[in-house]
Amino acid sequence: MSEQEVSSSHSPNILLKIEYDGTDFVGWQRQPDGPTIQSTIEDLLEEILEKRVVLYASGRTDSGVHARSQFAMFRGSDKYEPERWARMLNFRLPPSIRVLDSRQMPDNFHAQKHVISKTYEYRVLNRKIASALDRGVHFYPGELDWEKVREAIPAFLGEHDFKAFQGAKAEVKTTVRRIERFELHQTGPDLYVFEIQGNGFLKHMVRTIIGTLLQVGEGRIQPSEIPGIIASRDRRKAGRTVPPTGLFLAKVVYPTHFGLN
Repeated sequence: MSEQEVSSSHSPNILLKIEYDGTDFVGWQRQPDGPTIQSTIEDLLEEILEKRVVLYASGRTDSGVHARSQFAMFRGSDKYEPERWARMLNFRLPPSIRVLDSRQMPDNFHAQKHVISKTYEYRVLNRKIASALDRGVHFYPGELDWEKVREAIPAFLGEHDFKAFQGAKAEVKTTVRRIERFELHQTGPDLYVFEIQGNGFLKHMVRTIIGTLLQVGEGRIQPSEIPGIIASRDRRKAGRTVPPTGLFLAKVVYPTHFGLN
Protein backbone atom coordinates (compact mmCIF):
# COMPACT_ATOMS: atom_id res chain seq x y z
CA MET A 1 0.00 0.00 0.00
CA SER A 2 1.38 3.44 -0.97
CA GLU A 3 1.95 6.30 1.48
CA GLN A 4 -1.03 8.16 -0.06
CA GLU A 5 -3.24 5.11 0.44
CA VAL A 6 -2.11 4.75 4.04
CA SER A 7 -2.83 8.41 4.79
CA SER A 8 -6.33 8.21 3.33
CA SER A 9 -7.30 4.91 4.99
CA HIS A 10 -7.97 6.60 8.34
CA SER A 11 -8.37 10.22 9.38
CA PRO A 12 -7.42 10.56 13.04
CA ASN A 13 -9.30 13.07 15.17
CA ILE A 14 -6.61 15.66 16.03
CA LEU A 15 -7.14 18.22 18.78
CA LEU A 16 -5.13 21.45 18.93
CA LYS A 17 -4.71 23.62 22.02
CA ILE A 18 -4.23 27.16 20.72
CA GLU A 19 -3.07 30.46 22.18
CA TYR A 20 -3.53 33.70 20.24
CA ASP A 21 -3.45 37.47 20.35
CA GLY A 22 -6.65 38.48 18.57
CA THR A 23 -5.72 42.13 18.03
CA ASP A 24 -5.03 41.81 14.32
CA PHE A 25 -7.84 39.35 13.52
CA VAL A 26 -11.58 39.79 12.94
CA GLY A 27 -12.38 36.88 15.24
CA TRP A 28 -12.11 33.11 15.28
CA GLN A 29 -14.61 32.19 12.57
CA ARG A 30 -13.67 32.34 8.88
CA GLN A 31 -15.09 35.50 7.27
CA PRO A 32 -14.75 37.22 3.89
CA ASP A 33 -13.83 40.65 5.29
CA GLY A 34 -10.53 40.02 7.07
CA PRO A 35 -8.06 37.52 8.55
CA THR A 36 -9.36 35.11 11.19
CA ILE A 37 -7.71 32.57 13.45
CA GLN A 38 -9.69 29.71 11.91
CA SER A 39 -8.84 30.59 8.30
CA THR A 40 -5.15 31.14 9.09
CA ILE A 41 -4.79 27.65 10.60
CA GLU A 42 -7.13 25.91 8.16
CA ASP A 43 -5.25 27.25 5.14
CA LEU A 44 -1.98 25.82 6.46
CA LEU A 45 -3.59 22.47 7.22
CA GLU A 46 -5.01 22.29 3.71
CA GLU A 47 -1.58 22.96 2.23
CA ILE A 48 -0.08 20.14 4.30
CA LEU A 49 -2.87 17.60 3.81
CA GLU A 50 -3.78 18.63 0.24
CA LYS A 51 -7.48 18.36 1.03
CA ARG A 52 -10.34 20.43 2.43
CA VAL A 53 -10.03 20.88 6.20
CA VAL A 54 -12.54 22.27 8.69
CA LEU A 55 -11.55 23.24 12.24
CA TYR A 56 -14.27 22.76 14.85
CA ALA A 57 -13.51 24.93 17.90
CA SER A 58 -14.81 24.91 21.46
CA GLY A 59 -16.54 28.16 20.49
CA ARG A 60 -16.07 31.40 18.59
CA THR A 61 -14.26 34.46 19.86
CA ASP A 62 -15.17 37.89 18.51
CA SER A 63 -12.95 40.36 16.68
CA GLY A 64 -10.03 41.46 18.85
CA VAL A 65 -10.58 38.83 21.56
CA HIS A 66 -7.61 36.73 22.71
CA ALA A 67 -7.25 33.14 23.92
CA ARG A 68 -4.92 31.43 26.35
CA SER A 69 -6.56 28.06 25.85
CA GLN A 70 -8.74 27.58 22.78
CA PHE A 71 -9.36 24.03 21.54
CA ALA A 72 -10.08 23.03 17.94
CA MET A 73 -10.24 19.68 16.16
CA PHE A 74 -9.76 18.48 12.59
CA ARG A 75 -9.36 15.23 10.70
CA GLY A 76 -5.67 14.65 10.07
CA SER A 77 -3.68 11.86 8.49
CA ASP A 78 -1.88 8.73 9.69
CA LYS A 79 1.12 10.08 7.80
CA TYR A 80 1.95 12.35 10.75
CA GLU A 81 2.26 11.61 14.45
CA PRO A 82 -0.36 13.59 16.42
CA GLU A 83 2.28 15.44 18.45
CA ARG A 84 3.98 16.63 15.26
CA TRP A 85 1.12 18.92 14.22
CA ALA A 86 2.02 21.53 16.85
CA ARG A 87 5.60 21.77 15.56
CA MET A 88 4.62 21.86 11.91
CA LEU A 89 2.02 24.58 12.38
CA ASN A 90 4.10 26.77 14.70
CA PHE A 91 6.90 26.79 12.12
CA ARG A 92 4.58 28.52 9.63
CA LEU A 93 2.05 30.42 11.76
CA PRO A 94 2.43 34.13 12.55
CA PRO A 95 3.88 34.91 16.01
CA SER A 96 0.43 35.96 17.26
CA ILE A 97 -0.85 32.35 17.01
CA ARG A 98 0.75 29.39 18.76
CA VAL A 99 -0.33 25.75 18.99
CA LEU A 100 0.54 24.71 22.54
CA ASP A 101 -0.32 21.04 22.12
CA SER A 102 -1.62 18.57 19.55
CA ARG A 103 -2.94 15.10 20.28
CA GLN A 104 -5.21 12.40 18.90
CA MET A 105 -8.66 12.10 20.48
CA PRO A 106 -11.29 9.35 20.29
CA ASP A 107 -13.41 9.47 17.15
CA ASN A 108 -16.50 10.37 19.19
CA PHE A 109 -14.89 13.43 20.80
CA HIS A 110 -16.15 16.83 19.66
CA ALA A 111 -14.40 20.06 20.63
CA GLN A 112 -17.64 22.03 20.92
CA LYS A 113 -20.31 19.52 21.90
CA HIS A 114 -18.37 18.08 24.86
CA VAL A 115 -17.60 21.44 26.53
CA ILE A 116 -18.73 21.52 30.17
CA SER A 117 -17.72 25.07 31.02
CA LYS A 118 -15.58 28.00 29.90
CA THR A 119 -13.68 30.63 31.85
CA TYR A 120 -13.07 34.10 30.49
CA GLU A 121 -10.78 36.77 31.89
CA TYR A 122 -11.23 40.49 31.41
CA ARG A 123 -8.27 42.73 32.29
CA VAL A 124 -8.70 46.41 33.19
CA LEU A 125 -5.75 48.79 33.51
CA ASN A 126 -7.02 51.53 35.82
CA ARG A 127 -4.45 54.32 35.80
CA LYS A 128 -3.95 57.73 34.18
CA ILE A 129 -1.48 56.62 31.49
CA ALA A 130 -2.03 53.79 29.03
CA SER A 131 0.46 50.95 28.69
CA ALA A 132 3.02 51.11 25.88
CA LEU A 133 3.61 47.35 26.13
CA ASP A 134 0.43 45.52 27.06
CA ARG A 135 -2.17 45.32 24.27
CA GLY A 136 -4.28 42.83 26.21
CA VAL A 137 -6.00 45.29 28.57
CA HIS A 138 -8.89 47.72 28.61
CA PHE A 139 -7.36 51.05 29.57
CA TYR A 140 -9.61 53.03 31.94
CA PRO A 141 -8.12 56.34 33.17
CA GLY A 142 -10.99 57.45 35.44
CA GLU A 143 -11.67 56.72 39.10
CA LEU A 144 -13.62 53.58 39.97
CA ASP A 145 -15.06 52.36 43.26
CA TRP A 146 -13.79 48.79 43.12
CA GLU A 147 -15.51 47.85 46.39
CA LYS A 148 -18.87 48.71 44.83
CA VAL A 149 -17.92 46.57 41.85
CA ARG A 150 -17.16 43.64 44.16
CA GLU A 151 -20.48 44.17 45.93
CA ALA A 152 -22.38 43.84 42.63
CA ILE A 153 -20.68 40.67 41.32
CA PRO A 154 -22.62 38.02 43.33
CA ALA A 155 -25.92 39.02 41.66
CA PHE A 156 -24.69 37.42 38.43
CA LEU A 157 -24.02 34.00 40.00
CA GLY A 158 -26.39 31.13 39.29
CA GLU A 159 -28.76 30.42 36.41
CA HIS A 160 -30.44 33.44 34.85
CA ASP A 161 -31.89 34.65 31.58
CA PHE A 162 -29.08 36.94 30.38
CA LYS A 163 -30.93 38.45 27.40
CA ALA A 164 -30.27 41.96 28.77
CA PHE A 165 -26.55 41.33 28.19
CA GLN A 166 -26.76 39.83 24.70
CA GLY A 167 -25.41 41.58 21.61
CA ALA A 168 -27.59 42.45 18.64
CA LYS A 169 -28.34 39.98 15.83
CA ALA A 170 -27.61 36.92 17.95
CA GLU A 171 -29.49 33.74 17.13
CA VAL A 172 -29.72 31.25 20.00
CA LYS A 173 -32.34 28.76 21.18
CA THR A 174 -32.27 30.11 24.73
CA THR A 175 -30.68 33.06 26.50
CA VAL A 176 -30.55 31.21 29.83
CA ARG A 177 -27.01 30.58 31.07
CA ARG A 178 -25.42 29.54 34.37
CA ILE A 179 -22.54 31.47 35.93
CA GLU A 180 -20.68 29.13 38.27
CA ARG A 181 -17.85 31.39 39.44
CA PHE A 182 -17.24 35.12 39.17
CA GLU A 183 -14.25 36.75 40.88
CA LEU A 184 -12.29 39.99 40.76
CA HIS A 185 -8.55 40.02 41.49
CA GLN A 186 -6.13 42.90 41.73
CA THR A 187 -2.95 41.47 40.23
CA GLY A 188 -0.87 44.67 40.25
CA PRO A 189 -1.00 48.25 41.52
CA ASP A 190 -3.35 49.27 38.68
CA LEU A 191 -4.38 45.98 37.06
CA TYR A 192 -7.73 44.35 37.83
CA VAL A 193 -8.73 40.97 36.40
CA PHE A 194 -12.29 39.61 36.26
CA GLU A 195 -12.66 35.82 36.03
CA ILE A 196 -16.04 34.47 34.99
CA GLN A 197 -16.83 30.78 34.55
CA GLY A 198 -20.07 29.44 33.13
CA ASN A 199 -21.68 26.70 31.10
CA GLY A 200 -21.91 29.03 28.11
CA PHE A 201 -21.98 32.68 27.10
CA LEU A 202 -24.10 34.76 24.76
CA LYS A 203 -22.70 37.11 22.12
CA HIS A 204 -21.00 40.05 23.91
CA MET A 205 -22.33 38.76 27.25
CA VAL A 206 -19.06 38.94 29.19
CA ARG A 207 -18.12 42.34 27.77
CA THR A 208 -21.56 43.78 28.61
CA ILE A 209 -21.48 42.37 32.14
CA ILE A 210 -18.07 43.98 32.67
CA GLY A 211 -19.28 47.24 31.14
CA THR A 212 -22.23 47.22 33.52
CA LEU A 213 -19.92 46.61 36.48
CA LEU A 214 -17.65 49.47 35.45
CA GLN A 215 -20.72 51.71 35.46
CA VAL A 216 -21.34 50.48 39.01
CA GLY A 217 -17.79 51.58 39.78
CA GLU A 218 -18.57 54.99 38.26
CA GLY A 219 -21.66 55.35 40.44
CA ARG A 220 -24.04 55.32 37.46
CA ILE A 221 -25.60 51.99 38.50
CA GLN A 222 -26.10 50.78 42.06
CA PRO A 223 -25.24 47.18 43.04
CA SER A 224 -28.84 46.74 44.22
CA GLU A 225 -30.08 47.42 40.66
CA ILE A 226 -28.33 44.42 39.09
CA PRO A 227 -31.03 41.79 39.86
CA GLY A 228 -33.66 44.05 38.29
CA ILE A 229 -31.54 44.59 35.18
CA ILE A 230 -31.12 40.84 34.76
CA ALA A 231 -34.85 40.22 35.31
CA SER A 232 -35.81 42.91 32.78
CA ARG A 233 -34.28 41.01 29.82
CA ASP A 234 -33.91 44.49 28.30
CA ARG A 235 -30.56 45.34 26.70
CA ARG A 236 -31.26 49.06 27.16
CA LYS A 237 -31.18 48.70 30.94
CA ALA A 238 -27.74 47.06 31.10
CA GLY A 239 -24.48 48.96 30.79
CA ARG A 240 -22.18 49.54 27.85
CA THR A 241 -20.22 46.83 26.05
CA VAL A 242 -16.52 47.26 26.79
CA PRO A 243 -13.91 46.81 24.01
CA PRO A 244 -12.60 43.32 23.19
CA THR A 245 -8.98 44.24 23.93
CA GLY A 246 -9.08 43.04 27.55
CA LEU A 247 -10.96 39.78 26.95
CA PHE A 248 -9.30 36.33 27.00
CA LEU A 249 -10.72 32.85 26.64
CA ALA A 250 -8.77 31.45 29.59
CA LYS A 251 -9.94 27.87 30.10
CA VAL A 252 -12.21 25.24 28.55
CA VAL A 253 -13.30 22.28 30.66
CA TYR A 254 -14.20 18.87 29.20
CA PRO A 255 -15.33 15.63 30.89
CA THR A 256 -12.43 14.22 32.91
CA HIS A 257 -12.26 10.93 31.02
CA PHE A 258 -10.91 12.79 27.98
CA GLY A 259 -7.80 13.71 30.01
CA LEU A 260 -7.66 17.38 28.96
CA ASN A 261 -8.12 19.19 32.28
